[in-house]
Parts: sequence; C-alpha cells; structure tokens
Amino acid sequence: MEKIFALHRSIVKGMKAVICALLLFTAYAWADGAADRAAIEHVIGSLDAGQNAGEKPLPVLFTADAENELNRLASLDRWLLERSNEPWSEVTAPRLVIQSVRFVTPDVALVDAANTHFGSTILALRIPVLFVMKKEGAVWRISSLRVLVDIASLP
Repeated sequence: MEKIFALHRSIVKGMKAVICALLLFTAYAWADGAADRAAIEHVIGSLDAGQNAGEKPLPVLFTADAENELNRLASLDRWLLERSNEPWSEVTAPRLVIQSVRFVTPDVALVDAANTHFGSTILALRIPVLFVMKKEGAVWRISSLRVLVDIASLP
C-alpha cells in the first residue's frame, strides 16, 4: 500500500512539473505580443493611408490567398461621401480605427476595426470591418478583410 502512495505522489509531482513547463512555454510563445500588435497596426495603417490617397492596396500587405472586400468598402465610402454633398452634412474622409486585436494563435490574429467617418450632422458613422491577420515568417499580412454591414442598414 505504501508503494502505491509513493507512486501516486511521484505521478502528482511529475504532472506539476509538466504543467509548469507548459505554462512557461506558453508565456515564451506569446512573449512578443506588443511587437506583434504594433506590426499589425502598421499593416492596417498602411492599408488605410493608401486607401485614403486613392492608391491600389499594396499586394505585400495581403497573403497570396487573401480574400477581401476592399472594393465593397470603397463603394460604401463613395456612397457616404456622395451623401456629404447635402446641406449641413459634411463628412470627413474615412479612417480605419482598430478597436481590438485578439490573438487566436501566435501566428493568427482577429482584428475588429471600423471604417469611421466623422461629420457635422452625424458625430461618427462606423462601418465594422473584420481582419484576419496571418504571420508569415516575421511579417504580418492580411488574410481576410470582411465588411460587416450592408448599405441598407446605413442611415
């Protein structure tokens, strides 16, 4: 009976060591979260700057198999800017604002963002956009860009 208890204690100690090792490994794997967030913000900022300048998005910002609705987002922006010609309804150029970054794995992140317009009669109009970011080597790229609103639901 004493041998069974000794075996049980050694198994428990071994399990504690394995759990501690896994926690340390997880902390190490996620250690560079701030740098990854900054890199993701830089990619989305580059996309936003190019979009506001009227340039085509750089292919280097996207993965080779990327799916995006950037054309749909641009058409929503044009629709909103056309409406800004009405009296008392000036609207600023759209700007992508990141609301949250959630890491699914160390190499995949979900970014909740909003294409935001500020105006005189509307304080802010937000078009929700979801980015799926993928890390390829040391570089973050956009794997998917989805517009999460319909033109019919806009004011």
